[in-house]
Amino acid sequence: MSRRSTISALCASNGALESATRRIVGSTPRTFSSTARQNASIGHFTPTSSPQLDELLNMIRQKIILPAYLPREQRKKLYSPKYEKKLRSDPVTIEIDGEVIRFRYTNPFIEMPQTRRSVLSAISQFQTADDFVNLQPLIEGTAKAQRTFDPSFYCKVIRILGQRDRIYDAIELARSVSRTDFRLDCSEKVNEILHFVQMKAVDADWDPVVTARVLRWSEMVLEMLEEEEHQPEQRKSDVPRRDVLPLHRDPMVLLAPLHLAASLLAKLGTEAGAAAVAAAESKAEAEADTEAEVKIPSKEEVREKLNKYANDIVRLWPEGKKLMEIQPKDLYETEDKMEYLTVPNKFVVIATPLLYGLEAAIPLVEPELAAQLKSRRDILAAEVQQARKEAGAKPGKRGEIVYQKIYGDAA
Repeated sequence: MSRRSTISALCASNGALESATRRIVGSTPRTFSSTARQNASIGHFTPTSSPQLDELLNMIRQKIILPAYLPREQRKKLYSPKYEKKLRSDPVTIEIDGEVIRFRYTNPFIEMPQTRRSVLSAISQFQTADDFVNLQPLIEGTAKAQRTFDPSFYCKVIRILGQRDRIYDAIELARSVSRTDFRLDCSEKVNEILHFVQMKAVDADWDPVVTARVLRWSEMVLEMLEEEEHQPEQRKSDVPRRDVLPLHRDPMVLLAPLHLAASLLAKLGTEAGAAAVAAAESKAEAEADTEAEVKIPSKEEVREKLNKYANDIVRLWPEGKKLMEIQPKDLYETEDKMEYLTVPNKFVVIATPLLYGLEAAIPLVEPELAAQLKSRRDILAAEVQQARKEAGAKPGKRGEIVYQKIYGDAA
């Protein structure tokens, strides 16, 4: 008798958890939980702009994602040579939404794709909005398949998304951490996301509507950093350290919303900025524009945010210390911590928008606070220029592109 397991994946319209059953002939029926999103990831990826990309996504689905929905014993047989002949005539079979999927023997050393390479290859080929619809199901599917990745994988995903002007997709992946395992648990992930969030405002010449939106995005990141699901994993042998600032209190992280709040406040104080806000609000009211989902805060609200970030930064950043000296020295020597900042080009990329933010904030706060910000600005400016010198300050380098985009002729 053929071994057959049946999955009926039923999705509720509100996306709540629904049950599905997997039936294996000759065994007791077993119930497991499913969600609308999980159903999408085990069903079909939507058509993309490229036949090659469609083929790659289908391979990832067939070889990596779908087998994860089989019982452990059935899944083990797929990769066992002793079942190769039997599976040719009697494959393990599942049915999803009427689609029958058959699994035969797979040589894990030859036929099994490398998950990291395959997923990055797929995401790097995303170009259109229709392509990016597949991002969340792809990441959720590999998480369901219990594929684990180091921080560098997620940083590469973030950079791809940022370069395609899709950085909010990374924030959405993090908001769905229970399904995606996309955790904001290390400095590089967080600062790469915040870098692209800031650059979205830079690219829009700090348009108040865009800047208000990305300011909210940066605040969403800060909020997630305090959630339990985004905390760095701790081994039982780890001794809690009081000398390490958590990410939501790291001045390097707080400088991003400071930059955006200062830039927004400056724009709101101009006639052009006020006109842009009025036009955007009028358009949103007339057209129910979903892009205007973030209400433009008042100048008083933005000033309050700016003062809060500025005070937190000067309190947490000891006067006279470099930005690269705020955290304990050993963190800058540890690969999965903050060692990435010791690469001069990388430091210029991350620190340049933060430097600009300090400069934008100084004239907008009270004189005493401005003086404290200025002392940090002077130190960071020297750090950035030293890193530019060490990186070669050559056109075409990512750091120099960012620096020139922000400072231009003033460089």
